[in-house]
Amino acid sequence: MVRALFITLGFEEKFAVRALTRHGLDRGDRIILVTGPRIDKVDKAISFISDFISKYYGGEVDLHVEEVSVHDIYAAISSLRRILTHRSRDADRVIVNLSGGMRVLIAAFIIALGLINIPNLTVEIETEDSSALIQIPTQIIKAWRHQVGAEKAEILKILVSRGDYMSSSEIARLTGKDESTIRRHLSKLREIGLVEVKRLKPLLVKASPTAAIFV
Repeated sequence: MVRALFITLGFEEKFAVRALTRHGLDRGDRIILVTGPRIDKVDKAISFISDFISKYYGGEVDLHVEEVSVHDIYAAISSLRRILTHRSRDADRVIVNLSGGMRVLIAAFIIALGLINIPNLTVEIETEDSSALIQIPTQIIKAWRHQVGAEKAEILKILVSRGDYMSSSEIARLTGKDESTIRRHLSKLREIGLVEVKRLKPLLVKASPTAAIFV
């Protein structure tokens, strides 16, 4: 069984080391350290973790470091969504530990988790004083994704790609769906803030800035 263990990392390595010790590692497991900007303190923490893994687990596990820019929340969520999709591919179990790192990074991570389907997912976070380990209910995280679904995601992809207003009839033509279905989807997407409406007759819409994180 291959596991992918994502760990948010800041200046201190203690939360990451505790997560590795708690879960243990087996041959073929992947460790993905996710950081904000790479500065000296972060690099020192990465070096410590790398040495720890080499000492106790040898070359039996893969270590990856992913740097995420946190100054643009939309870009951060999109980047984390891609990292999660790529690094968890073919993993039998995915564990996400959000105990360390920048608050913006942790918030973006939780949102990104809600945008993709990871079947065997565990999300955990330690309290600041390390007195408790809390598991975040994945049912709550996954509920966000179900508000969009495949057909609405297809519409958002078209709108984001265009970058301008489009009519419901044009979207229907591009998707091969009935215009009444498209209008119903657009109404829901407007309700949850993912499209902006310019005109109702004929219906003209464009993607909101938030929509980009879904495609």
